Amino acid sequence: MKKFFKTLLVALLLIPSCAWADGWNDAEYQRIEQSIQLPGIKQAAKKYAISAYGAKQNASAAQNQKAINKLIALVSKKGGGTVVIPKGTWRTGAIEMKSFVDLHLEEGAVLQFAFEPKLYPLVRTSWEGIACWNYSPCIYAYKVTDIAITGKGTIDGGGNNDTWWPMNGNARFGYKEGVTKEHQKMGSRARLLKMAEDDVPFDERKFGMGQGLRPQLVNFVRSERILIKDVKMINSPFWVMHPLLCKNITVDGVTVWNEGPNGDGCDPEACENVLIQNCIFHTGDDCIAIKSGRNNDGRLWNQPSRNIIIRNCRMEDGHGGVVIGSEISGGCENVYAENCEMDSPHLERILRIKTNNCRGGLIQNIHMRKVTVGQCKEAVLKINLDYEPKEACYRGFEPTVRNVSMEDVTCQKSNYGVLIIGGNKIENVYDIHVKNCKFDGVIKQPVKMTGKTRDVKFDNLIINGSLVLNKEDRPYQTYSEWLTHSEMQRTPHPYNLDFSPKKPRWSYVMGIEMEGMLDTYLHYKDGKSTFKGADAEANNEAIINYLKEYPAKMIDEKGNITGYQYEDFNLDNVRTAKFILRMHNLFPSKSSELALKTLFKQLQNQPRTKEGVYWHKAIYANQVWLDGIFMGLPFYCNYAVQNLKPKKAKKILDDAVDQIVKTDLRTYDEKTQLWKHAWDETHSQFWANKEDGKSQHTWARALGWYVMAMTECLDAMPEDYARRSEIITLLNKAMKSVVKYQDKKTGVWYDVMDVKDPRNYLESTASSMFAYVLLKGYRKGYLGKEYQEAGIKAYEGILNNFIQVNPDKTISLTRCCAVSGLGPGPGPYVKKPNFKRDGSFDYYMSEPIRDNDAKGVGPFIWASLEMEMQGLNK
Repeated sequence: MKKFFKTLLVALLLIPSCAWADGWNDAEYQRIEQSIQLPGIKQAAKKYAISAYGAKQNASAAQNQKAINKLIALVSKKGGGTVVIPKGTWRTGAIEMKSFVDLHLEEGAVLQFAFEPKLYPLVRTSWEGIACWNYSPCIYAYKVTDIAITGKGTIDGGGNNDTWWPMNGNARFGYKEGVTKEHQKMGSRARLLKMAEDDVPFDERKFGMGQGLRPQLVNFVRSERILIKDVKMINSPFWVMHPLLCKNITVDGVTVWNEGPNGDGCDPEACENVLIQNCIFHTGDDCIAIKSGRNNDGRLWNQPSRNIIIRNCRMEDGHGGVVIGSEISGGCENVYAENCEMDSPHLERILRIKTNNCRGGLIQNIHMRKVTVGQCKEAVLKINLDYEPKEACYRGFEPTVRNVSMEDVTCQKSNYGVLIIGGNKIENVYDIHVKNCKFDGVIKQPVKMTGKTRDVKFDNLIINGSLVLNKEDRPYQTYSEWLTHSEMQRTPHPYNLDFSPKKPRWSYVMGIEMEGMLDTYLHYKDGKSTFKGADAEANNEAIINYLKEYPAKMIDEKGNITGYQYEDFNLDNVRTAKFILRMHNLFPSKSSELALKTLFKQLQNQPRTKEGVYWHKAIYANQVWLDGIFMGLPFYCNYAVQNLKPKKAKKILDDAVDQIVKTDLRTYDEKTQLWKHAWDETHSQFWANKEDGKSQHTWARALGWYVMAMTECLDAMPEDYARRSEIITLLNKAMKSVVKYQDKKTGVWYDVMDVKDPRNYLESTASSMFAYVLLKGYRKGYLGKEYQEAGIKAYEGILNNFIQVNPDKTISLTRCCAVSGLGPGPGPYVKKPNFKRDGSFDYYMSEPIRDNDAKGVGPFIWASLEMEMQGLNK
């Protein structure tokens, strides 16, 4: 089922006016690019095959380890050269690189690191950002210069569920309680973390054999001018490439395939001048994670990772495509990522910054552009200052993230577009700029921000087809005003509303929408408008002037209504009378008075079933539709209370209550606890069940009409009217079922409520109606607190699923069912039967879906006003 999440602004209400983040800096990019130095390997043409110096394919890992390390030392001592791994599989233990050596793997060569922990002696390294002595990485270097790993061969770290990976302590990776002897659950990780927090001297932090802290595949420490090119790296025990406190690093054309735990692809830590390009990452953790030390160690190193270019890479599986953190206490600055492709349901984020107040540090000048994303699991951009909130550490080191930009990034599917989790005390996420980006298929929320942030700016950010606006760019701060004026802008004359551009139209849909507009005018007059322009009051007055056009155009001086035929006995044509009545109360006129009398007369003479319930129309003889209850009874009650003597008015109210009670009896389905769309008294209509006369399904909008009718009739009934309680009881009965069928994930409702089918869809007009009734019913005391909560969830679901901001800064209500009905079947007043409208699920699914249908616009405006009146829109 395709989800539509198109609201973009609830989370943005707290964003203040701001300055733009600096964004991509071409001059700085070029300076970084030109400053990165490649290794100057002397005598690189001199090649030394390991097979000529004692290594053998059938030798033990220990024997080959000794031969390879001896050869590397020899070549370095001779001034440099290339150590060649020939085609074939070569088992070995840890290898230590020396200056001026290129370790070259020929195509077809596999350097296979054996799972023999004794072959990985203690070396000076770090583990998850903390300095320690630990297992030697598979390929290691310390304080060297001008080294390379090149060639088309494969480096296999030997990690799997039977070797290194169970040390992670996770059953998914082979850990078995009581069986796995060496693992992190023994407390080694926690002990290392505490040592760092307590500033235990480095040389006392001894781990390795028996401690369960797995080695990296490649780890170069305090080294300069490094090249890793063209090789394939697989099955790392831990992080794959981990340059630490290094300068001038180039990683080019490397393929990483590592689905193991903590299997980061490339993690430059506290490094400077780094180029990562033309690489493929398929990892069990972050693809690229830039780091600078964890907590106390990182602060003591005081070495930010800086001047890093990432380009032309492909990221597949992984927790994040380009990640800053979380071991980032030394800070990070000047990162440029461009022209990358990312696509996987398991790739969780595209650009991710993660840190917390154990870390501290300044993260700034992080830029991404021209990245194409098929899909990611969580968010395209995520900034999280509350990563690992339960981490044991000394806190109070508040990090700062600033000047982050994302430009020309597209994504086809994600849960969130932008997700920012700021701190709760300090505004230390700021100057964030997302520009010219397009994120489709966002499932949960386009933009979500928590905690304190400032200067977060969106410029031409389109999410699910909707423009994301900053607070200061919104023309209105309330959705009721915004949609009202959007409709006025789209349709300059009210008699052309609801897709009637050429011919003035008398229709129930106009009345519903215009009545919502009228309530917006009344609520925001006298200087209350949130319009951002120069004259808010005049802008609000434009609403009432707009509405005045309708009766002036549609009703002549004799009270004749254009397009209205009394003899049709069409309840739909009565609904707009309630709007005319309210306008008449504000601006009395003889013409509207006469028209209202005619419309009330129709209801007095409307044909009825034998039980006394209105036929829906003459062409729908003997039929009671839920729609018709809304079209006729609210005006019926309001007109009677305003214009008839109390005794006659009570008779009208009693009649209305009787009709609602009988409609409930005839349309309610005990099995589903829902109300069918309609009922045929004769049981003869082609769409009707021959036994009980009911239609097949519950169409959500029909039920919406029904519950709105009860709400509006209650509004008209005096407080001391004895039978109010009957309607309140029925309203509670109906809304209990409505909430039962509310979609738990989105908070909105499906078009056909009693059918579970992939073709069914979340529909906005009915969802707006239900939200309106839930919220208003609570405010008026008809419904309990739990219904307000359901209404809030529904309203937020409407914003998330259906509200779209257009390029002209108008908003639209999307995913509106255009129309659904039943028949008419053959009958005395029917000129042409319509057998397509048979009440089947297939029929309901065949009707078109469109934006800004007045049948949803009016209820959404009402629901918005309820949120605003109850102070729930903050």
